[in-house]
Amino acid sequence: MGESKLVLLAALTLGLGCNDGPGADACFGVCGEGTHCEAGQCIAAVPSAEPQEPEPEAKKRGRKGKRRGAAGDSEGGGGSYQPVSDRHIPAYDAKATTVLGDAGSERLDDAIVRKELRELEPGFDRCIADAVAGGVTVGNGRVDFVFGLTATGKVDGVNAKAPAAIRDAGIVPCLRKVIFEHRFPRYDGPPMGVDYSFEVG
Repeated sequence: MGESKLVLLAALTLGLGCNDGPGADACFGVCGEGTHCEAGQCIAAVPSAEPQEPEPEAKKRGRKGKRRGAAGDSEGGGGSYQPVSDRHIPAYDAKATTVLGDAGSERLDDAIVRKELRELEPGFDRCIADAVAGGVTVGNGRVDFVFGLTATGKVDGVNAKAPAAIRDAGIVPCLRKVIFEHRFPRYDGPPMGVDYSFEVG
């Protein structure tokens, strides 16, 4: 009877010893901080990735700027003026040799010439108005013209002299075209030159 008690006590003591610490499933408690036990092995714990906040839409797309062009670019209807081309209009050469042939000696009367010149002014005003409407600043000043007339009343060449404030506005070619396309009365005589000045502003 005494031997039986000793065996039971030994078995009880062994059972208590097995329950004092973690078992194989917990890697016997040897896994340190930052690791965990998995299938009997200590595995480093991987920190879970923090959710990334979406980038603000405005920052992602970037800033879209509007390219500002030169004077030719229009914005709100301005800056759209296209100067008239006067490449087809010859310069007036007062010293050019002319063949008179059977031409008479008549010349246009000064009063008639002045009347015809007044008829040019609405065309000049349109040149200026078109430039202003296109966003161009037209300066003040006087434009001096010298042009030639033939007996048929056709203008055969136009010279124009203007200050920089008017030249830079690009309206001088338009003014030359107004004169070149005008038809003066016919007369029986040699070609003649006409001096004319127009005030802008």
